[in-house]
Amino acid sequence: MLPATRGPDMPPPEITLYQIPISHYCEKTRWNLDAKGLSFRIENLIPGLHRLVTKRLTKGGRGTVPVMVDGGTVVADSTDIALHLDRAHPSTPALIPTAGPERERVLELEAYYDEVAGKHVRRWVYAKLFASDADIKSFMFNAFTPPLRLVGSAMLPLIKAAIRRQYTLTPDKVEESRVKILEGIERLEREIQGDPSRYLVGESLSIADITAAALYGPLMATEGSPYAVRPGEIVPLEIAELRAAIQARPAGQWLLRRYKEDRRRLARGFVTRSEAANG
Repeated sequence: MLPATRGPDMPPPEITLYQIPISHYCEKTRWNLDAKGLSFRIENLIPGLHRLVTKRLTKGGRGTVPVMVDGGTVVADSTDIALHLDRAHPSTPALIPTAGPERERVLELEAYYDEVAGKHVRRWVYAKLFASDADIKSFMFNAFTPPLRLVGSAMLPLIKAAIRRQYTLTPDKVEESRVKILEGIERLEREIQGDPSRYLVGESLSIADITAAALYGPLMATEGSPYAVRPGEIVPLEIAELRAAIQARPAGQWLLRRYKEDRRRLARGFVTRSEAANG
């Protein structure tokens, strides 16, 4: 995605998102912010080193991304950010129903895909990328400025070792994640009753749809996502095969449509750090 253009008289946004660009939880929050039409500034962080920033911001929290600063409020975790945005910005489109069974269903589906797609897509995709000849440096650091790309590239062996430990990239766990990924796809098809045009809850986009679509993003590599395949990029065979199998299903068509019909039409309301500095 490209940053929005700001006029010379527009003040810099009050919202800052601290992120790792390829994190699908950060993509979930970017989509959330865009769906609410909110302008925001991005601070890209190098994996591993990001904890120095996020722990400072959250005063010793878990150190994960995304972390959002909205005025004087610091919020960590993509779900907590979604809840905060609906409370703090009530004049923007609501992505979480205010009460009743629809609210409960949206939050239950959001939590389900936060766990299933968030955890297991990440583990499985990283395992297959690390076992292949894929250009990991380009995948992980393409969105950074040249100086930060150099830092990230130098740190790559340490980053890969940390990911292997943190996400338990052992054969049994990786296979468990493949099974869980497909369980999530099967549930998605039940929820939409096999119709790729349906939203998960009600007649409009909700945080449940955003969560499922964004967190399956690294596997689906949808056009318009940070994971879209670049010309000449090598895609590991197992990723390509699973991607094709899911794309042929109603759930795969649903995931593609959410990006094509919802993600692309939303306002691209963020500015980069350099734009904010020059604004």
